[in-house]
Amino acid sequence: MQRIFRFAILFTAHFLPFNVSAQNISDLDAFEKAIKPGTVLTYNVTMGEKKYQLIATLQKTGNEISFDWETTAPAGKKGNIAMNANAVSKADALYTDFSGGETKLDKETCFFISSKVFNEIASTAQANLKLSGATDTVTVLSNTISEFNFSVNDNLVAVPGWELEGGSEIKYTIDVLESVKFPLIVRMDLGWTIQLASIKNP
Repeated sequence: MQRIFRFAILFTAHFLPFNVSAQNISDLDAFEKAIKPGTVLTYNVTMGEKKYQLIATLQKTGNEISFDWETTAPAGKKGNIAMNANAVSKADALYTDFSGGETKLDKETCFFISSKVFNEIASTAQANLKLSGATDTVTVLSNTISEFNFSVNDNLVAVPGWELEGGSEIKYTIDVLESVKFPLIVRMDLGWTIQLASIKNP
């Protein structure tokens, strides 16, 4: 009996990390499969005392990304954002203006980081980002490896990612999924916060 108990402990110690890792890979795969035209991303937004949701419906993914978006009351805005191939591959700035209307981005990304920034983080563990558009000054953000929870088609997932922090007087945080296909921003704290709640396919 004692030998069986000892074997059970050894089995758990050796195989539990593998199972956790396999689960992470499975959840990452579920996330990547869910990102396609028609998919709805729902974010919770807190801006001062105001709380509302920002809902984005993907129209195009891949080398170019576009989505329709709308905000619930009390914000009550809607629009469309389109990122061209240059933005998706090379942008070093974030676009966070949801005042409404159609927006075409060439030097900024929204909800996603560019391939350039992704590769920078992967190789140097930090990002040089303009947080308030292409004309902003660069903020250096240091990376901590993390894991983020949200719902994909009503199933809770835990996907590996990066928590980027930086700033001097004010500290900024940007959480990004470690997905080379779809490096989605799941949370930002830029003095106001936005956090991914769910991803749903049509």
